[in-house]
Amino acid sequence: MNFDFAEPIGRYWYGNSPFKTHFFNSITLLFPDGEQFMLRTVKRQLKHIDNPQLKQEALAFIGQEAQHAVQHEKFWNNLRQQGYKFDTYLRFLRFILFKVCENQLNTKFKLAMIAGVEHFTNAIADLILREELFTEAEPRLKELFEWHSAEEIEHKTVAYDVFQNVTKSYLIRLLGNLIAYTFVLGFVNLGLVMMLYQDKKLLDIKVWQEMIQFFFTKEKFAFKVFLHSLEYFRTNFHPSQKDNLFLVKKVMHIS
Repeated sequence: MNFDFAEPIGRYWYGNSPFKTHFFNSITLLFPDGEQFMLRTVKRQLKHIDNPQLKQEALAFIGQEAQHAVQHEKFWNNLRQQGYKFDTYLRFLRFILFKVCENQLNTKFKLAMIAGVEHFTNAIADLILREELFTEAEPRLKELFEWHSAEEIEHKTVAYDVFQNVTKSYLIRLLGNLIAYTFVLGFVNLGLVMMLYQDKKLLDIKVWQEMIQFFFTKEKFAFKVFLHSLEYFRTNFHPSQKDNLFLVKKVMHIS
């Protein structure tokens, strides 16, 4: 895929909703460096993978994550044109990812964290495609998020299998998941508050009503992602147990 966001995109590109727009703007700010951290970690692990099929899947995973980073970063120029400033946010994100997580965590915990992040993003991807959440979004961004969601589902087992190839420790899996969720939720919410503040919408009651509707009462986004996430706590969990590959075929137009 090669997305082009050269033309101006509406400030509230998701259904004219400031909250939904900035929630997914925040995810777009997080993805590129997050993907770089994941692909760098998995790439270093390639030489330790003896299973040829898993090694091939890991190589494909690295390629897909690299493309996700490139395509999401293209949209940053549009956000900057709209007046948003996020360089300080990016410096903080990169410090946590590359100075703290990459340098201070051992391989087992890094892979456990990545497996946790992949489970989280798979839960979001499943919901986006299953419920066609981006119907009201600007067409190019709808295509970007649906393509990314399809590929997240397509390679949903890889990070988990690479982690399991190193250790099958249930405790490390859960601790890595805790780190993953703390990291993702922390930075998504930080980015959301930053974007709303710069947009002078942080104290707008309508924005927070939109949040309640989207997360809890109408779309029930938070509730559904949370339910999906609980599957990870089963001792016999494996990502392949959830039958959602048909969603990939639907987006990629595969018969």
